[in-house]
Amino acid sequence: MTFRNFSRAIAALPLIALAVPASVAAQEPVPAEVAQAGETPWGIPVYDIPADADVRFGVLPNGMKYAIARNETPEDTAVIRFGFDVGWIDERDEELGLAHVIEHMAFNGSTNVPEGEMIKLLERLGLAFGADTNASTGFEDTIYKLDLPRVDDEVVDTALMLMRETASELTITDGAVDRERGIIQSETRTGNNFSIRRFKDYFKFVAPDTRYAARFRADGTVENIDAAPGQVLRELYARYYRPDNATLVFVGDIDVDAIEAKIVEGFSSWQAPATPIERVEKGVIDIARRPAAGNFVDPDVPYLVTIDRFAPYTDTETTVAELKTQLLRNLGTAMLNRRLQKIANSEDATILGGSASSSDFFDINAQAAIQLQAKEGEWEAALQTGEQEWRRAVTHGFTTAELAEQLANFEKGLGDAARQEGTRSNRALAEGILASARAERLFVKPSTSFALFEMLKPQLTLDAVNAAFARHFALSDPLIHVSTKEPIENAEATILAAYDASASVAVAAPEDRGIVEFAYDSFGETGSVVADETIEDLGIRTIRFANNVRLNLKPTDFEDDRLRYSIRVGSGQLAFPTENMAEAVWLANFSGQGGVGKHSFDELRQIFAGRSLRYGFAVDSDKFTVTGASTMADIADQMRVSAAYLTDTGLRPEMKSRWLGVVPPFLAQTDATPQSVAQFEAARIVSDGNRRFGLPEEAELLAVDADVARSIVADEFSNAPIEIAVVGEFDADAVIAAVASTFGALPERETAVARHDERRVANFATDRSERVLTHAGAPDQALALTYWATNDDDDAQEEATMALLSRVMQLKVTDIIREELGASYSPGVGSSMSDLYDGYGTFSTSVIVEPSQADQVFGVVDGIVADLRTNPVDQDTLDRALKPLLEQLTQQRKNNGWWLGVADEAQLGADRLERVRTAEARYKAVTPEMMQAAAQRYLDPAEALRIRIVHESLVEGE
Repeated sequence: MTFRNFSRAIAALPLIALAVPASVAAQEPVPAEVAQAGETPWGIPVYDIPADADVRFGVLPNGMKYAIARNETPEDTAVIRFGFDVGWIDERDEELGLAHVIEHMAFNGSTNVPEGEMIKLLERLGLAFGADTNASTGFEDTIYKLDLPRVDDEVVDTALMLMRETASELTITDGAVDRERGIIQSETRTGNNFSIRRFKDYFKFVAPDTRYAARFRADGTVENIDAAPGQVLRELYARYYRPDNATLVFVGDIDVDAIEAKIVEGFSSWQAPATPIERVEKGVIDIARRPAAGNFVDPDVPYLVTIDRFAPYTDTETTVAELKTQLLRNLGTAMLNRRLQKIANSEDATILGGSASSSDFFDINAQAAIQLQAKEGEWEAALQTGEQEWRRAVTHGFTTAELAEQLANFEKGLGDAARQEGTRSNRALAEGILASARAERLFVKPSTSFALFEMLKPQLTLDAVNAAFARHFALSDPLIHVSTKEPIENAEATILAAYDASASVAVAAPEDRGIVEFAYDSFGETGSVVADETIEDLGIRTIRFANNVRLNLKPTDFEDDRLRYSIRVGSGQLAFPTENMAEAVWLANFSGQGGVGKHSFDELRQIFAGRSLRYGFAVDSDKFTVTGASTMADIADQMRVSAAYLTDTGLRPEMKSRWLGVVPPFLAQTDATPQSVAQFEAARIVSDGNRRFGLPEEAELLAVDADVARSIVADEFSNAPIEIAVVGEFDADAVIAAVASTFGALPERETAVARHDERRVANFATDRSERVLTHAGAPDQALALTYWATNDDDDAQEEATMALLSRVMQLKVTDIIREELGASYSPGVGSSMSDLYDGYGTFSTSVIVEPSQADQVFGVVDGIVADLRTNPVDQDTLDRALKPLLEQLTQQRKNNGWWLGVADEAQLGADRLERVRTAEARYKAVTPEMMQAAAQRYLDPAEALRIRIVHESLVEGE
């Protein structure tokens, strides 16, 4: 955990727009200075908060920082994160976009690894590209990421060798750069959506004089990526890829001394240039700027209102006093967020959602912000809500009940993190350490943070919170950014006038309402256990209560003080007639907000403050579910709450009101990108127009009927089978007791799930002619989709064969479309064989391309399929597909989430447990000849269904 974004020393600033009451402002004393007690090897000062002593920090003579930590979650694995302090803001005008290009070039040839071999080398060791091998470029840093499936010398040495190659040995040849340009442009196209365009406009509005605004998707970037000579990239690489600008983090089930020795041996030869690192001037936000407003317009954007205030940035150190300031401010922010959530969840809501934040705008300004999503066209109402709730909080502060709720939530979150720190994941630990390097902050144990919270808790009084919140949230004059689908006439004047009108409305102090008691004390006579057995080879204990409710327990030690649970009920979407699929979609998304008969959703959250619970239920294809992660302290309450949702489903009016507000902006985005069009339209085309696939029509979604939905689920919830699974660290007797007093106390249940055979019918499209769909996003984006009909998953070996065949084809598609043609950043291949619809399955490819390249992509896919049908797969390709898959299977068995998927239907779905036992053997049994036969059986080019999704301007009549 890193302490970042502390409140800055802003007490002396003039509070221009919102005056802090003197009685409030006087209550927060200036903290006394604390003497420095030392510093970490990275040169970070240590005051009165200790650094995490389990992490070994070091600096090589050449200036490279490194950190190593032994961690066994998951066991026998490790992760490497290699960060460089260079990003978009460091680019010169002639280098626009090139920091990202260098990131790509790390995978395209170095002194000791030929172009195109790095990914293959890792695949042969069991690392999958994307999942285990990746990189990212941001505003200020570039990070290379390797997740190692094993920690033997071969894997570790190879991984460190590749990081060392990245450090200074990239060749960045002109030819490799030219071949990569198309891939990068494809990635840019894939990310070009209304959200990105909005952020670009927002940065230019709030921070016009900063490098962040100047460099985020800067005009000319695309053109520069196409034209920049390789020499310009090599110069940028030499300027910033240097040891005194790099941090290597290695976390895993390793010997720290041995890894340190390898790092010292491998990276000490890396020479730092004699000249200092070039640092750019980031710029600052003008806090003397008068109130201003901006209007971003895009046909797909939701109606959003953002109100920002800024102050000068003041650097601080990791001290108890700063932690207290941060906690006070964050508690106030959490209470304001809670108020906004209550407004959004009310029947007469003026907004669809809202959130406040108190942090920093990078490290150049302090920032306080509030963002609200309006109902369609109602930005003025959202602006009024945001302005008045912000002002109400600053002027009147919060209530005792509000603070009690958030203190309980903070204590719960920090306490759980402390109790679970021994099994933090390698990935989370490594990325936290690297983030602390970037921020130049102390890396602190969760248990330390929790102990400090407990120590400070008596000082986190209502008066102190109100004062700290008011100080931070009343900064500069407001900057108001409004996103709309149509332009606001005379936008700035109109927005500011709306703000001023709202500011003239008096706001009253909030009411201090007490906390009500949970009304569901008893669900009947506690159930008795009538069967208790163990599936020995899987370690799953299966229990059945007298009412036929089933409970499955799988103890593990993968996560300290943490368990995962699943409650499975009835038939899910299969219980809904086809004409009522809109009700199924509604419940799947909003059942929690419907509350229960005796409590609204917001009352439940207040009652169970300090508990980590899931509210409502999901509506899956063949079951209703409640799933989540919890602790023993919460599991009894989770069973009580879920039993209440089951026996007294709320579906309150505010649930329908919120739904009616959400549907229009959601539907407006379904054609925003070719991917979204594919998500909502392609499945119905492929399934021959089956209305159980895809999204119901708008009229159906807006006409959902609570009474109809209630009648459908009532029958399911009253007698359908229930199966509950708990996986992780738990007290078995306590879990059994919690289930016995809730679900075990319900009336007798059916012993088998209703099949609804008439709703399990699906057919692949009979018309295989190419379809052309349109989107309304960026004109240079197209999506080329190809589908083949396969079968259901009844034959487990055939399912494994098709899954491996899809991985082989993924390698081939990537090699040709990405690496050779440079046509697409991330082509995809998948096999989906249904366990729900008899005889139904698909095999598909999906490639984002520039529209003129779609035909070429279809041709490449046909060529690859023809080759798979004609020739057996070579052994190297098979190994590169199979080894990462086998490593994935090994890692899954160290993961509670995976075991929950095994245990959740260990009784009702006992016939499928054999697939778990045989998975590795089935994949290993697949031969090149079996894949060739499968390709011949299913992947006939003449039987393929192609769907082309292009911009609406490219289709006549659109």
